[in-house]
Amino acid sequence: LELRPAPSARMTELVTSVQPDALKKPGFAMIQDAPCRITEINHKPKATANGNKRLHLVGTHIHTGKKYEDTLNLSAGFHGINVPVTSKATFALCDVDTSTGFLSLLTDDGETKEDVSLTRAEDGGGFDALGAEVVQRFEAGESLKVTVLSIMGQDMVDGVAKDMD
Repeated sequence: LELRPAPSARMTELVTSVQPDALKKPGFAMIQDAPCRITEINHKPKATANGNKRLHLVGTHIHTGKKYEDTLNLSAGFHGINVPVTSKATFALCDVDTSTGFLSLLTDDGETKEDVSLTRAEDGGGFDALGAEVVQRFEAGESLKVTVLSIMGQDMVDGVAKDMD
C-alpha cells in the first residue's frame, strides 16, 4: 500500500480523473505523478480467471522528455486515472528573443502575450527541435502561427505553422 500526500487545492485545479477508456494516444496522463504525453497504452491480461484488470501506460514527460511507465490495477478501489488539464490556443508570432527563448505573441483580441518561451534542449545549449524550427523559420522571414499548450499551469509551444491570413 502506497501512501501519497493529499493533493493541494492548486493541484486539483491542474489534474482531473478519467476512466481508462478515455485515454488515447498521443493524449496526456499522470504517470508516476509526472505529466506525460502517452506513447503506449496496453491492457494487460488477467493473471488468473478472477484476477485484476491492469493497464500498462508508457509516456514521455512533457517538459523533460524522460520516459515514464506504470502498470495500474483497475480493480478494487480504482477511482480513475489522473490526467493533467490541458488547453490549446493558436497565436500569431510577432517576435522571438533568441537569447532567452521568450516569444511575443498576438492574441485574437489584439493584445500581446509575452509569457511563453521555447523549450530548451536537454543539453542546455540551444532549443529543442521545435524551438529551433521556430527560430529558423522566423529568422527566414516567414509569417508564423504557434500553437501553445497550457498544461500543469505552464504554457509551452506545441506546434508551428505558416500564417495563411
